[in-house]
Amino acid sequence: MSGPRALALVGPTAAGKSRLGIGIAERFGLPILCCDSVQVYRGLDIGSAKPTPEQRGRVRHELLDLVEPDQHFSAGDFARAALEELAEGFGLFVGGTGFYLRAAAWTNSGGDGGETGDLGERAARAAFMTAWEAKEAAEEGSIYAELRRRDQETAGEIHPRNRVRALRALWLCEVHGRPVSEVRREDPPRPRIELGVIVLDPGTAEVDRAIDARCEAMLAEGWLAEVEKLRRAGYDARHKAMRSLGYSQLLEVVEGRSDLSAATALIKAETRRYARRQRTYFRWQLPAAWRVELASPEAAPWSAIERFIAGGVP
Repeated sequence: MSGPRALALVGPTAAGKSRLGIGIAERFGLPILCCDSVQVYRGLDIGSAKPTPEQRGRVRHELLDLVEPDQHFSAGDFARAALEELAEGFGLFVGGTGFYLRAAAWTNSGGDGGETGDLGERAARAAFMTAWEAKEAAEEGSIYAELRRRDQETAGEIHPRNRVRALRALWLCEVHGRPVSEVRREDPPRPRIELGVIVLDPGTAEVDRAIDARCEAMLAEGWLAEVEKLRRAGYDARHKAMRSLGYSQLLEVVEGRSDLSAATALIKAETRRYARRQRTYFRWQLPAAWRVELASPEAAPWSAIERFIAGGVP
């Protein structure tokens, strides 16, 4: 295909992607395109494992700190920003938000449902989202149950706890007046990036240990104080950013509804579950022109990576 080309380094959280990503970027002179749905928010730094100033000094990082925590940001917004970066040349995606990467790499045959439409379309979408979020607050699971009623096929591709994806799919069903899965079968997604994918996954046991250690390190670094600062600035559970994994649990502590010990245990458990969902997503939902799976950064196939970056077939 003609068009943008990119390499993506993906895998479960705490797998070691940042270290390998910086190594690849330095070796081949590439910018890192951060593919993380929390790192796009300014001020959510420690808990999203944003690259450090030292790392940013070594390698140019893009797609970070794009919006304030109370601003709307979607996978479609990420795709547009990523494609603008790739218009400048080859890039290296690094991160664990597979839904964002797929939005950039493949057309969305179901449409964006008014995310980028005129003011009327965006207002209708916002009203729909607000109404269903209120129903969800009153009865947990309402959004997913309605999606399952309207489109069992799409619901089966989304984890019941992934309220953001479920609500977006429900809105697309509303927009089209029928299951969005039918729309996508009639007009299947098409690649718009020639994408090479490296999946880094040291295995469940090692990743679980790394998740626990990283959580403790983030707390020692001042994660709770970061959440307190965000809360003082007026950001709370009304805002999508503050419902992110880890931030939502620590917000409960800041607001006096939980204690730090219980929140820490919950963050670790939910992050382990998230890592398992990431594995499933990268296995089944991320087609690529070239793909390789690694158990450790040391196993990186440098010659194959170089050939792909140069435009050849590894």
